[in-house]
Amino acid sequence: MREHLEDWEWAQTLVRFTDRRPPDEVVQSVRAVPLVGNGVVVCRLSDGTAFLPGGTREEGESVDACMRRELAEEAGFLVTGHPRWFAAHSGVSYHRVPYKPYAPFPLKAWLWGVVEGEIVGPPTNPAGAEQVASVSVLRPEDAVDLLEKEGRGYAQALRFWMNSGASIEF
Repeated sequence: MREHLEDWEWAQTLVRFTDRRPPDEVVQSVRAVPLVGNGVVVCRLSDGTAFLPGGTREEGESVDACMRRELAEEAGFLVTGHPRWFAAHSGVSYHRVPYKPYAPFPLKAWLWGVVEGEIVGPPTNPAGAEQVASVSVLRPEDAVDLLEKEGRGYAQALRFWMNSGASIEF
């Protein structure tokens, strides 16, 4: 895989997209490619912003538990399979302090996984979190097209997963 450096100003972090799994202790956040049948679950905020669900780990939370929690909160998604981790955005923060007191710093990573499941209800939208307005299941190609303009590595990770095959795991 050809890796290049990107400046994620929103996270104040220089990152590389890689197929190498970072150590769990530097994983700040998990991101999911949630599958329902042959489709990918995509969430939208009330302003129309589209994203793949995922988020920041809680203190002491495993990456698998974080994925299950974030999918329920943001998509009403029940995980029925085991996450298959396939890529990461890994980097070094240039912020002065950690994002959360317990979060890894200055090394951090956003771990990407694919997982099967089903939508069992609306997003739980806990207070203080992103408030998801709608959840859709799209063909993977349509999800890439929608997410391309959003940044934050969504389309990049989804395209990589699609081109690598569903069985990739690292």
